[in-house]
Amino acid sequence: MSVFAYPSETIREAEVPLLEAGVPLMARAARALANSAAAMLKADYGQVTGTRVSVLAGPGNNAGDALFAAATLGRRGAAVTVITLFDRTHGEGLTAARRAGAQVIAFTSSEADAARADALRELSRAHLVLDGILGTGGRRGLPDHISSLIADWAPHRTGRLIAVDVPSDLDPNHTGAEKRLHADRTVTFGGLKTELVDPRADEFTGTIDVIDIGLGLDPGRATAELLDSDDLITGFPRPDATGHKYSRGVTGVLAGSEDYPGAGVLTTTSAVNTGAGMVRYLGSPLVAEYVLGLHPEVVSASGRIDAVVLGPGDPETEFVQNVAEALTGNRTPVVVDAGGLDMIARAESMAGTWLADRPLIITPHAAELARLLSRLLGEIITAGRIGANPMRWAQRAAELTGAIVLLKGHHTVIAAPDGHLVLPAPGPGTLATAGSGDVLAGILGTLAAITAAHGRYDSEDRTRPPREWARLAGLGVLLHNEAGRRAVTASGLADALAEVVGELIHGTDAVGSASSGPGSRSRYCWSTGVGGSLIQ
Repeated sequence: MSVFAYPSETIREAEVPLLEAGVPLMARAARALANSAAAMLKADYGQVTGTRVSVLAGPGNNAGDALFAAATLGRRGAAVTVITLFDRTHGEGLTAARRAGAQVIAFTSSEADAARADALRELSRAHLVLDGILGTGGRRGLPDHISSLIADWAPHRTGRLIAVDVPSDLDPNHTGAEKRLHADRTVTFGGLKTELVDPRADEFTGTIDVIDIGLGLDPGRATAELLDSDDLITGFPRPDATGHKYSRGVTGVLAGSEDYPGAGVLTTTSAVNTGAGMVRYLGSPLVAEYVLGLHPEVVSASGRIDAVVLGPGDPETEFVQNVAEALTGNRTPVVVDAGGLDMIARAESMAGTWLADRPLIITPHAAELARLLSRLLGEIITAGRIGANPMRWAQRAAELTGAIVLLKGHHTVIAAPDGHLVLPAPGPGTLATAGSGDVLAGILGTLAAITAAHGRYDSEDRTRPPREWARLAGLGVLLHNEAGRRAVTASGLADALAEVVGELIHGTDAVGSASSGPGSRSRYCWSTGVGGSLIQ
């Protein structure tokens, strides 16, 4: 199921009219947090009664959420300790926690040695700690007395940690990570925050529960969409019973060369097995012999094309020029990979060329994107810099080129030119093999062809916004992931696609069951905090 991520400011703005109308948003959040905490304690210890719960309480509303939730756990029989870390905290929440039997330790400065020792003792023996120090409005960095307490507690930590709304001092930069909190679970309210979806933040957030407290957020204001295997099952384009091969899409493949014929075979095989109505091979006659020997249904004669995948295996210049001439003056979508990336320039430089004014998806890995950006920006961009902040660099490349940028990696990042991100769930490690990118390119080419053909035959509006193309690319990544769970080589991946696509088209549930491995589904869980009752 798609989950959308929003800027924290957007979520805070959506809360304002509800708070002004007296809607009890904190009560809803605290209820959901208490339920999540109780479920974790029951899973680990069989019950809430007799467990030890500590609250790290800061000065803001997320401390209030934590304190009210802790009061509920205290009434259920947990021994609750509140550690206040600033001169003030949420007063009503603290009163509720005290009434439920919580003891309070005030550790507000480095000079409070006795309080520090007490806080460290309680944290070290807690079965569960609630991080309510800082929320989305907090500044980066914790005061020294807090960061040193966290660093000293970490080696002795035996219990679990739930971050309230966001982990305090969340920073995807791993410098100083030992002085920051590493949550097992983050319970966030209203909507998923953009800062939580950065793949580099995984070790700080743990799994994420998104609690709907009734904000009614508009997906159009989201900064990112997260996809998992359920989205593939519901979103894969299936053939219409009244359709024909042309309405199913014609994929043109320009891949492979006399030096690298295998890339042409892999790309074409995946294009065929993804379910194209027809595949045309557009490259070297030598490679065409290999392709037709494996797939007699592939056509090497010229004719209509709904999308082209270009670049895997460094096809010879003469065939690239032929495709460029054939596509000049139309809006046929193009997927560019590997050697084809050298043709990509700034959007203003491509204006008026055959690559302009069409849906364009480029699929670099970090090293290829580094070379591309170094050329476009006139400075040295390394693969290490790309890997340190993949979302930012994918967005920058999309902005510069006007293309959909699919940055390949364990956490694949897809960026549209307006900065919108699509983040598919990660695939298995078996995808890290030679030729895997060629298979992905073929998948994307066929999905683009099917989409373009649908616009030609079945839709009054033949244009699609870039965000839809980015989402389509995300579905292609998920399909690639599914094949990766059934194969360990690129040729095996390409062959496995036929099985996966057959299951998707014919409506079996094997794709869902095959996706039960790690990473197949999102680490984000959506639930409601509206209505219901507190755990008593």
